[in-house]
Amino acid sequence: MFSTAQAADMPQTTTQTTTQLDFNVTGTAHAAPTELTIRLSVRADSPSAATAQKDVNTRMAAALKLAGGQAGIEAKAGGYSIYENTPEHAPKSWTAQQELELSGKDSVQLLALAGQLQSQSLMLEGMDWSLDDATREQLLKDARTAALKQVREQAEQSAQTLGLHLVRLSEVRISSQEPGPRPVMLMAARMADSAPPQRSPDEQTVRVNVFVKAELSQ
Repeated sequence: MFSTAQAADMPQTTTQTTTQLDFNVTGTAHAAPTELTIRLSVRADSPSAATAQKDVNTRMAAALKLAGGQAGIEAKAGGYSIYENTPEHAPKSWTAQQELELSGKDSVQLLALAGQLQSQSLMLEGMDWSLDDATREQLLKDARTAALKQVREQAEQSAQTLGLHLVRLSEVRISSQEPGPRPVMLMAARMADSAPPQRSPDEQTVRVNVFVKAELSQ
């Protein structure tokens, strides 16, 4: 955690003078990621657009059926594209491609499934680690509590150092910085029978910023 403070004297309607201190404190909370998302793609090349699309559709249906038979894994078919290749010195062809997204909390199960799909010629595009909603909310709560305790302690310590006492904390503002998905660096698979991808989760950090005005007096 870190903080900054600025002081300014505030004239009052009575003879008593109140000193104002501004505090900006950051609280943090950490946790290992709890969800893994794996992105793969199905691709087919053919002189015929219809043939390329049929191949992609068939292989995607098989991949979804395989993933759908495993509890705890969510499988989504994503973006679909088809385009014509027009090389200068070769026959024209068509390429069809569709994305497949797998997500879940059991990374071992997910990685094994990704390996199976790679062996069926799906291409591994990337992996992201993230936090599930419940874990993220708990981290935000922990970080917010830590920041609020810290700012209270700092205000009281500053008042004591100045020979004053804390009157009140006012204008409390809270903002958060949540981690986005953390990509896992991958090497492209070159063989259909390549080993399943490996996991390497990095700790995720949630930050909560608290800004308050503290009023001190004798």
